[in-house]
Amino acid sequence: ASLSPYDEAAFRKILSLLERTGDRSGVIKAYDEFAARLRDAYEIDPSPETRDYVAGLRTRENAPRPAAPNPASPPPDLPHGLDPRSIAVLPFTVRGNSELAYLGEGMVDLLSTKLEGAGDLKTIDPRSLLSALAHRGEASVTPETGRAIGHRFGAGGYLLGSVVAAGGRLEMSASLFQTDGPDVVTAEARGEAESDIFDMVDELARQLLAGRSRAPRGRLTRLAALTTGSLPALKAYLRGEHDLRQVKYLAAMDGFQQATSADPDFALAYYRMAAATAASAMPELAREAAARANSLRERLAPRDRILLDAQRAWLAGATAEAESLYQATVTNYPDDLEAWFLLGDLRFHSNPLRGRSVVEAKPAFERTLALDPDHVTALVHLVRIAALEGNEIERDRLIGRVIGLSPDGDRAMPMEALRAFARRDRKAIETVTARLLEARPLVAGVAFADIALYSGNLAGAEELGRAFMKTLRDGELRALGHIVLAHVLGAQGRWREARTELLAAEPLAAAWALEVRVLFSALPFVPVEPADLAADRAALEAWDATGIDPHHHLAFAAHNGVHPHLREYLRGLLALRAGDGPAADGALLALRNLEQPVTSSGFIDNLILSLTAALAFSRGDPAAALRALESMWVEVWFQLTVASPFFSQAYDRYLRGEVLRALGRENEAVRWWATIAQRSPYELVYRAPAEERLRSG
Repeated sequence: ASLSPYDEAAFRKILSLLERTGDRSGVIKAYDEFAARLRDAYEIDPSPETRDYVAGLRTRENAPRPAAPNPASPPPDLPHGLDPRSIAVLPFTVRGNSELAYLGEGMVDLLSTKLEGAGDLKTIDPRSLLSALAHRGEASVTPETGRAIGHRFGAGGYLLGSVVAAGGRLEMSASLFQTDGPDVVTAEARGEAESDIFDMVDELARQLLAGRSRAPRGRLTRLAALTTGSLPALKAYLRGEHDLRQVKYLAAMDGFQQATSADPDFALAYYRMAAATAASAMPELAREAAARANSLRERLAPRDRILLDAQRAWLAGATAEAESLYQATVTNYPDDLEAWFLLGDLRFHSNPLRGRSVVEAKPAFERTLALDPDHVTALVHLVRIAALEGNEIERDRLIGRVIGLSPDGDRAMPMEALRAFARRDRKAIETVTARLLEARPLVAGVAFADIALYSGNLAGAEELGRAFMKTLRDGELRALGHIVLAHVLGAQGRWREARTELLAAEPLAAAWALEVRVLFSALPFVPVEPADLAADRAALEAWDATGIDPHHHLAFAAHNGVHPHLREYLRGLLALRAGDGPAADGALLALRNLEQPVTSSGFIDNLILSLTAALAFSRGDPAAALRALESMWVEVWFQLTVASPFFSQAYDRYLRGEVLRALGRENEAVRWWATIAQRSPYELVYRAPAEERLRSG
């Protein structure tokens, strides 16, 4: 009962175990209950693999197959690859009133939402469909366009329509064509005013379903129940949806905010608001919007409920659950552009904490591009993956695509900078550096991180960092510059210079500077003078970490409320480096006894487990160390893992490789070392030691 309904691989293992015991009726009963849960919660079926497994079992038991058709297998009278249950709703032609132009794309969203889930009917994801149309660059939508789109997405039918305003009245008409066939179903609806749009869309859908040759039987909820009954809210929502598709996140947020202000019960607008705010690095606002959408989840279509659950899990750091839900979505809705991208995005950001490479995200991003060849963010991620793979030709080709598609966008300048520094093109470096010095801090920060992580040019990253330092006036930003520069210098083995940078940061951000300085001294591969080691231990003993005011700057807010815990953790690591086992034991005990903030309990538990593992390994017990490391909590909101050397768990991942090697599990050790420094500049100091381990292995 506690098994996630989307962990189907684990569920099939349970079924297999039941079958081995001879309890085939128990297998069928468990499957029927599982399938009912999926239908009740999300109105979807189990995956084809699970259905086929149970169908084979039913045959062996001489039990009849379910009467319902298998959605995975289209009827034999349709062309191969076209699903008769799938419909592509194309943009409507709008004539007679320019103020109704929003209904052109808007009808794609409205009718797709309306028809989705009516019996066994599925509609092509509007985001994928509109992106494909934009890439085709056609001035108008024609039947030829519809057939091409139908074939591209495997849709058995496509829908064309129009909205006409004349004589103070509105008329809507729609025609449903078979992608490869002559059959046509037509529908018409009339209204007196724009406010009648909801009823008109409902009437179009009713007629289309009634006249469809394979008309599904199922519920047909009123459009207002799935969206909103407020026309101003609907218009604002459709405007926000358009901006979100154009990667204009702030404009989209404004549209969704207006929509929810006009209708506080507009569930779909809250869900999309969460998507826009999360993409804008505003996780708290995103969580609030997602929570509000969840409280209104009965007003969402089944596909949106799945995506909402995945979104909430992702925002909460529940990576495995979110991944399973996104995987379920793309299995049931293979044309869902958003789900494919978010599956890739999740793997890209979270895989290293799980000992998995970000390269695993590549197929999901490639599928995203198959649905939307102009998806800039997917292209940016693929640039980084190509750089990690050492594929310079592909890296530069993709960078050219990003710049060509969005020359004035926030992603163009970082990509241009990555290319210049990776090629070590002196003239290009000077040009892009001058532009970065005048760019917004977020753009400059992304560019610096990309160069440090993916260009293979640490000297260039240092040069850019020092250029930034000359322009920074804000104290906290200067502190951040010193701290990040220290990591770049440490990654080059210049530890004395790194220490100097951290000492320079201390008057500006004392807690962070001390924590990072002590962490460096505690790392087993860093050369430390005895006097520096003693000075760092004394500084920790004298430090009152309880009186640290919360940081409001996002770069430092990750450690708010946990400085006392970091103090004890670092006391323990530094004691181990000094060979003082009893002091390390005392620090671990003190860490265990500190009160844990509710919002950071998982992080504190990780510090305890990390120090426990380090102590066990230092005492020759790698098995105990591994047990502690395997118990660590890895489901962390990805922005924290990028923004903090402690949330990144880089020390623990490096240590895990050491522990596994000591246990003779070299192949597993390699996996953990290979994923270091794929996402955060704070991991750079571990890269050279990890690469040395990989070479020696």
